[in-house]
This record gives sequence, C-alpha cells and structure tokens, in this order.
Amino acid sequence: MKSLTLLPVGYPLRAKSEDISPFLTTDDPTLFQHYARSQWTGLIVKEGDFLFDSLLFPDYAFRAIIVKPNESQISKNTEIVLFSEETPDPPITQSQELVQLSDIIGQEQAKEKCQVIAKFLKNPDLVQSVWAPRNILFWGPPGNGKTMMARALSQTTSYTMFLIKASDLLGVYAGDGARKIKNLYVEARKKAPAIVFIDELDSIALKRSYQSIRGDVIELVNALLGEMDGVEKNQGVVTIGSTNQPKILDSAILSRFEELIEFKLPNAEERKKILEKYASTSPIQFNAVQWNFIVQETQKWSARDLKEKIIKNAIHNAILQENSQISLADIKIIMRKTTTLKESLPHYS
Repeated sequence: MKSLTLLPVGYPLRAKSEDISPFLTTDDPTLFQHYARSQWTGLIVKEGDFLFDSLLFPDYAFRAIIVKPNESQISKNTEIVLFSEETPDPPITQSQELVQLSDIIGQEQAKEKCQVIAKFLKNPDLVQSVWAPRNILFWGPPGNGKTMMARALSQTTSYTMFLIKASDLLGVYAGDGARKIKNLYVEARKKAPAIVFIDELDSIALKRSYQSIRGDVIELVNALLGEMDGVEKNQGVVTIGSTNQPKILDSAILSRFEELIEFKLPNAEERKKILEKYASTSPIQFNAVQWNFIVQETQKWSARDLKEKIIKNAIHNAILQENSQISLADIKIIMRKTTTLKESLPHYS
C-alpha cells in the first residue's frame, strides 16, 4: 500500500451518561505513522474499513477514508496520515463547462440578477459596498437551469466559482459539517471576488425542527447563518443557494436571502426553442419534425426532460436502429414510453 488516510471515529459503545467519544489528533504526524505501522502492518485494508487501536486507546476506531491503491496491504513503507479537524476541504472550483447566459432559454429574472452580480464583481468599488449582492436563492422544480445559470455566471465574470453540492458539506462526526462550511468561506474570501454556489441547499439548511430526525441540523444551520451574516467580512463573496424544496428550509436561512428567484417550467414557446436548440446539435438529423405537436404534448416538462428524455433518447434509438434520420413517428414512440413511465412514478405525480 502506498498511502492510507485514517479518520478518528470513536469507540463502538459508550454509556448513555457519558459525553461523545473524543476526536483524537496528534502532535507529531511522523510519530503517529510509526505508531500505526507497529500495530497494523500486514493488514489488507480497503476504503470504509475500520481499524481498532490496541495500545494507547484500546478499541478506539479509525475509518480508512483514502486507501491507495484500494484494498491493499499495509507495509512498513505505507504513508499513514491521520485526518485532522484543521485539514481544509478543497472546494469544487470554477466549472470548465462553457455555458453563457445566452445559452439558457427563459428564466429572464435570474439572468437579470446574474447580470447585476457580474457588474458588481467587475467593479472593485461597488463590490465592497453595502449595496453589493450577497445572498441569492434559486428555487424551483429540478431540471430548469439553476446550476447551469450559476455556471454561466461564472463564465460571464471570469471569477472563481465554488460550485459545491450541499451534501458534500455534511459531516461524519460532531462539528465536521460546521468546519467544512467555515473552510469553504475562508477559501472564498481568499479568492474574492468569488461566487459560492451551494446546490441542494436543503441538505444543510433544514428547519431546525428536523433536529430530532437528523442530529446535525442546528449545527449546520448556525454555521451557515454565521457565514451568510458575515461574522467575518464577506466583501466580494456572493452566495447563491439552490433548492427544489424551499418550504423545508430554516426560516432564519430564508430571511438571509435578499432575493428569492423562481425557476419556472418552460412555457410553450420556450419548450419549442429548447427542442429546436438541442435538435440542431444532434449528430443525426431530425427530418421535418413538427415541434408544435411535441410542445402541446409536453406541458409541465422541464428543460432537462425535453433534452434527456426526448432528444437524447431519439438519438440513441436512431443509432441503435442504424437510422440516418429521426422522424416525428420515432419521437412519438419515445414520448409514449416516457409518458407511461412518468405516470407510473409517484415522483412525477
């Protein structure tokens, strides 16, 4: 094994009256490495396995979170690293996907807000003022361009975007989630002007009444509130949250957003433009397809549905059948299959 990173987890059991298990750390990483090798050399370990201490803290568990190569044997040369609470989490930075605001059909209110944000970020005086945009919420049903809009904004400004799923900020032990949120904003402030886009915000910003169901809710909400309130100066950092379920967000979090922008399902005109746009980039020609017919049959379909469930499936089917063109009849077959599936799933009801 080349390297192994261990996360301190705690004891497998404790009395109810006791505090939580200690989170162990080390003053000397090299010394810990020798200590770990002395008791675990020869073990075959894969990611997710638990290793139990048998010396200083008998039965204290460590989880193998990074094993290179995976499922290999610890040797006397294995580099063993103890995960630290101070270890920064590298956030996901600017997307390399080239998307412009003009590529997005509809969602005009969001486009206008993105243009405002871009103007502030490009002006050093404006971005440091109290009038600069700070916290914006994109909300609405999935598949209508919330994440694409954030990527387009990143391309428009050419500044760093920290594009991250909220689920990646969840912790594995008490305090871990709050630390990840803090580190995210520390990095954003270093890169300012910058944009922090948190997708699936409801993963970390639930109403605090959910604390009894998931024990980290209050911790995460308070950490996020502290960053959005700007306990540390956040000049030049714009937070954009994205959610499909704004009703389950904590009310204090919602109040911190200066504007809530709804991403709506495309109307008939927008659906036609979306279909024509993606069909125009197809490697297989669409032959005299009557888009108006498809538009009439796709009410309440998202932009993603139109692209993935109609255009993409039509292309795949044509490739499978070795057809040189795609006709309206081909699309009707796909739509019947898709409609039947959508009606059978509770998610679409």
